[in-house]
Amino acid sequence: MSSPTVLTDTSALPPFGACLAWRPELPWLHIASDGLAALAYWSVPFALAVALRRRRSLAPPWSRAAILIACLAVAAGAAHAVSILELWRPEHLLHGGAKAATALAAVAAALAFLPLLPRLVALPSAAALTTVNALLKREVADTRDAEKRALSDWARLAGLFEHLSDALFVVRCEPGRFVFETVNPSFCRLFGRPSRAVEGASPDLLLEAEAAAELERRFAACLAAGRPLDWDSPAGSAPGAHHWHTVLVPLPVGADGVPRLLGSLRDVTELRRLQTDLVEQARRATITAMCAGIAHEMSQPVNIIALWADRARRGLDDAQVRPRRAMDIVSEQTRRLGALLERMRDLVRDTPEEVEDFGAAPPLAAAVAVARRAWALEGLEISLEVSTPLSLCGRISQFEQAVLHLLSNAREAILRRRQADPDAPARIVVRLEPGAVSGTAVVSVRDTGGGVPTSVAPHILEPFVTSKDPGEGTGLGLPIAAGIARGMGGRVSWSNVASGQPQAGAVFRLVFPAAVAEAAVKECAA
Repeated sequence: MSSPTVLTDTSALPPFGACLAWRPELPWLHIASDGLAALAYWSVPFALAVALRRRRSLAPPWSRAAILIACLAVAAGAAHAVSILELWRPEHLLHGGAKAATALAAVAAALAFLPLLPRLVALPSAAALTTVNALLKREVADTRDAEKRALSDWARLAGLFEHLSDALFVVRCEPGRFVFETVNPSFCRLFGRPSRAVEGASPDLLLEAEAAAELERRFAACLAAGRPLDWDSPAGSAPGAHHWHTVLVPLPVGADGVPRLLGSLRDVTELRRLQTDLVEQARRATITAMCAGIAHEMSQPVNIIALWADRARRGLDDAQVRPRRAMDIVSEQTRRLGALLERMRDLVRDTPEEVEDFGAAPPLAAAVAVARRAWALEGLEISLEVSTPLSLCGRISQFEQAVLHLLSNAREAILRRRQADPDAPARIVVRLEPGAVSGTAVVSVRDTGGGVPTSVAPHILEPFVTSKDPGEGTGLGLPIAAGIARGMGGRVSWSNVASGQPQAGAVFRLVFPAAVAEAAVKECAA
């Protein structure tokens, strides 16, 4: 076996150029081909380095294979470079070593690359990539169109949310409480608070403690049921409180996992009032029909009783004092019953058959004069104030009757108050003045009787409703006055004044259209 010194000793060996007889064309052919091959091989590592740098996401098997291929290219380029050197110097050992290194690098690269061959074969072709790219472009376009439609729908819903007349809100469920997440302008106008003060706050910011607790119970019930919930409720217990129709709808749980509710509030006060008015009108119509039927059915028996009582009285001797007195009582009571039946007829007779224009001051003064004479001994002070002479359209007798009913009601209130407080003032003031609405006339009767009790106040103008003790009144005076006012195109209103003071009492007002306004309307119609 040769020693290393022998292997490295090249003095006895000729260079490769000598084998080519130093013919110029042959060395230059080898120099050109080996030089170009070396440069080409050495460019591969740079290309792979750029690829690996730009594609840092390549998996380790591909990157290892790329590094081994780069080593193979470097070794192969070195072998070609040594071949050029070998033309002039007999570096056959170096050339063989370069080839051996190239062989080892080639084996290592092959072993690293062969397992990746199935993956490489599975890569889609250029045509397939073109098709997939076209599909992706189409999907991107469809996605963008869907986004535009979603944005348009969202803008439409946002506009609806912002401009809807109903009060809309979104409630978010937080640990231990509910808070308003979003509210629309109608909600802010309803509660008189800006959105920045409401959003993030709980219901107790807007409602009383009891109402807020009830609303939160409704929120919890809607979330537990998982379905819409609606109900009607008043906004308070005070008279005239608004009524609201509330609707709650559970919203889909978002990415944050927080349950939410969409709610709306609608003011149904006017609807409830109309429903109540319809029921009230039906009830009054029933009472009116009943009064008319009772008055009609009882008129004949009452007349017969009165006739026979009168005949029986005439048949008694003057000496029969007790029987004659009994017949007088029977006749008196039948006349009283007949008068009551006539008042019931007046109650259902809304429209008089004959009307005329008349000045309101003279019949009003006459009614006040009648009341003064009748109650002169009771110590009542009755005064009349006429600010402007006004004309009405109707029947004078019915107008006087309506005023007398109001005066009688005021007198009874004062006498009832005197029983508890003898020193209470006893004063009735009657006024005739233009109404707050142009073209109307108001006759007001103000007393010092303490006012209408709250127990009967809501129904004081209804038939058979009275604040007097049982047996002391029929409850038809005020309804008859209201019926006369309706027949003249007007109405009756009332209010308590000076509550808690010595002058406390009630004011009943007859509001009529003035005759001048009626004439103007007729001229316009003509």
